Amino acid sequence: MSKHIQYGKTFGRFYEAYRNFCRENSPTGKPTSDTASMFQDWFLANVAMCMDDATAMQLFLRDLKGELTHIYVKESSLFDFLKQPEIRDIEGIKTYIKENGSTVTLNEDNSLEKLTTGINFGICLHLPKVSQGYVFAYSIFDETNELRIFVNHGMDQYHLSSNEIADKKSIVYSDPEINEITKLSLNLISYIYCFPECLVDGAPHDIKTENNHYLNTSDKVVEAGERAESGVVIPHFRRGYFKRLSSDFYKNKKGQIVFVHETIVNGVAKTLEEK
Repeated sequence: MSKHIQYGKTFGRFYEAYRNFCRENSPTGKPTSDTASMFQDWFLANVAMCMDDATAMQLFLRDLKGELTHIYVKESSLFDFLKQPEIRDIEGIKTYIKENGSTVTLNEDNSLEKLTTGINFGICLHLPKVSQGYVFAYSIFDETNELRIFVNHGMDQYHLSSNEIADKKSIVYSDPEINEITKLSLNLISYIYCFPECLVDGAPHDIKTENNHYLNTSDKVVEAGERAESGVVIPHFRRGYFKRLSSDFYKNKKGQIVFVHETIVNGVAKTLEEK
């Protein structure tokens, strides 16, 4: 990866506010052992207006500690691809989150008064040549098994629910932008689950945060590409979707997520499954 490629930031406004807070409230202008908690108290008292603001602050503090996974998508075409497959099954996604997440206390409503327990997994997604990345926080509530996805993108932030995904009349389907982001957030997990070899350690040369990974494009989701005038090969992504194999028929692969795509054989559409 060329060192000149720039990646979009996540939590940009939070880090800017945090640096200003340090300059104004620390004798040296640098963080101390108490600065993070002081910043949280200041933010909740003066800035936060809803549960989404409080959630964003909690995630930012975890990012300060290096607890969130940072993923740098190597190719813009892969990012575009992940926004396309329809969501057919989220149970495998829940399994991945339960296996890789952390036990946390969760807010059930906007009053911030009703608390419960669950599993949370956070990803900071960085895109090449795009100024702003995404933060996705996936939370599964122990009591209800509901999956909620918190989305932060610059000044925009909101929650998505697996209950909305199950309702074909919800905003997840009626709003094109929300629909794309929903598919991106869920297909990202499915893609990593399906092709773990594509998630490799590393980060751009100027990145010093912990827990960094590049996300490569699997050859199992692309057809042979054509070459542009610049000599760069343009991949053609296969049409398909991710699916969790739940039937006993699959024996060794039962419970795994696979990518299902269609191909034409002698004029007839055939469904193939690949992992």
